[in-house]
Amino acid sequence: MLQLILAALGWALLTLGAEVCAASFPVIPKWHRFELTLTSRHAYTNALQEAEVRVLFVSPLGETNRTYGFWDGGKTWRVRFAPNFPGRWRYYTMCSDPANPGLNGQAGEFLCIAATGDSRFDEHGPIQVARDQEHFEQADRTPFLWLGDAAWDAPPRATDSDWKQYAQTRAAQKFNTVQWRLAPAAATAAARPTPEPYTGRECITLNLGFFQHLDAKVDGLTRAGLLNAIAPLWEIGARADQSLPEDQAIILLRYAVARWGGNPVAWIVAFESDSTGEQAARWQRIGRAVFNPVTHGPVIVLPGEAPWVLPAFRKESWADALGFQTTQVTDEDALPWLIQGPLSLERQKLPVRPLITLSPAVELLPAEAREQPDATNFVRRVLWWSLLINTPAGVSYSTRDVADWTRAKTDAAEPPWRTALSMPGAEAMAPLAECFGAIDFWRLKPVAQGGMVRSGTSSLSNPVAASSTDGGNLLLIYMPAERAFQLPPGSWAVSENATWLDPSTGQRRPAAAVVASPAGWEFTKPDGKDWVLVVRARR
Repeated sequence: MLQLILAALGWALLTLGAEVCAASFPVIPKWHRFELTLTSRHAYTNALQEAEVRVLFVSPLGETNRTYGFWDGGKTWRVRFAPNFPGRWRYYTMCSDPANPGLNGQAGEFLCIAATGDSRFDEHGPIQVARDQEHFEQADRTPFLWLGDAAWDAPPRATDSDWKQYAQTRAAQKFNTVQWRLAPAAATAAARPTPEPYTGRECITLNLGFFQHLDAKVDGLTRAGLLNAIAPLWEIGARADQSLPEDQAIILLRYAVARWGGNPVAWIVAFESDSTGEQAARWQRIGRAVFNPVTHGPVIVLPGEAPWVLPAFRKESWADALGFQTTQVTDEDALPWLIQGPLSLERQKLPVRPLITLSPAVELLPAEAREQPDATNFVRRVLWWSLLINTPAGVSYSTRDVADWTRAKTDAAEPPWRTALSMPGAEAMAPLAECFGAIDFWRLKPVAQGGMVRSGTSSLSNPVAASSTDGGNLLLIYMPAERAFQLPPGSWAVSENATWLDPSTGQRRPAAAVVASPAGWEFTKPDGKDWVLVVRARR
């Protein structure tokens, strides 16, 4: 009781202190962005190359956090940081140019108060890797299942009003993450011209207006409760001579981390690697140089079509999660690769990491999918398969006109990107989000197919995927083609709480089990389309 009284008294004093001190130094809600503006005493010719600012933040508990500062035009530099604990914070600046007192040796304080606001990040904070190292959670330990939209080239190309509509639509569809990159992939940049974030190669110069334009896009996603998952460089599909020199890549990534690291963000390190492994080694060095010196959001390594390099990154302290490219999984013939390939194999390796399919095959428009009449259903199936064959951490969706941000066409009533927002695969994200949001998804583990009994025609092209909790009180079975499914006798004691979930609409129906001795319990789907069976059971 005494502790509760002292805690209440302390909070009252903190609140009073906020009112008294507001006039003397800034007051920032917990998890909101504190921004410090510094004025350089020198006008650098190329500030990106000639000076670097780092800032040490000390919490009320004495814990230290480090971040980068960034140049924002002329003699203006800024520092952005989100405090994670109420109380008085202190900061100290350090500059690589010690003769510049405007950037070096500055000190100050601000007051962090209780969290305010009603967005996902206002209430629960930024994301981090959970203690089990297999999924994400928010700062207050609210579980976070990554449900991403691959809008790779969208932010630089979208107007502010279009971006607001996009964010509102994706949030309503239950996406919680938007994946984007600073510049298009080298192979497509010429086909879809986009403003360049920088010029030069051996000694880059920033296009400052490009970055300032993106600030509003980053903030817009944050307000909508959507995580910014940013790939500062995209080297998948790029030749060696198209990549920045290592020192310039480090400078550019540090700038991106400084500019947007004060928001809830994740970082995507995207590259390809040949058989020598040199590109992978290069990105190990870049990652250490960029992320090890500072506090940062989760970093996901995406090695394109070279997942064999991932074990090397498991040992990197800055590499928080592993990403997979599944662009080749476009039809049933490719499903064995998804089910038996790197994603399934990597979950068995140590140390464990969250595993996410970041770069999926795109959902095609009906006119493009004439040779694949089941293409829309297949996209939905891949989403469910990807989660249930893995310890669920996240999955991503993609459609070309959003990823490319295809704008006006002369024969279109509205921009293709806007039409593509309502593709069936995107609409199917909400049922998935609601299903996994209602259960302890992070406790699910894949069930070996040998532990299940199928009824009907078994098919490797439309396999059943099942996942259960270790305690045996929850079982999810995704049934794309087979009409009935049996649980072996003695393996599960089925309760009355079993339901069918329509993964395309979210509709639920009671699921009645029939004793099919000696096979055990048998469930029959409502119809011939794909369904998810959710069984509350006990061992």
